[in-house]
Amino acid sequence: MDKNSTEMADRYVSFMNIDCYRHASDVIDAILEVTQNERYSNRFWEVFKSKIPQTYFDKNPDEKVLYHVCASVFYIEELFETSNHAVGLELMSTCEYQCC
Repeated sequence: MDKNSTEMADRYVSFMNIDCYRHASDVIDAILEVTQNERYSNRFWEVFKSKIPQTYFDKNPDEKVLYHVCASVFYIEELFETSNHAVGLELMSTCEYQCC
């Protein structure tokens, strides 16, 4: 193994035992909870929800669920801040820092 291969292998060790699918699914659960209140739902969130990968609903771990969350970090954080959803903010923070 050359030096670059070793560096790349070491880089991913920190991701072992981190369930990014679960973190992202928890964030989506919180989004769905908050946007049930029409005060916090709008066209953006309706489109966001329509694009949630089917694997989320099937509870079948898939990186597409994580990608969907990571692509909208700032919007999600704003939603949780606006709705005063402290748990959602904590979930998003964990997902962002460990997985995105």
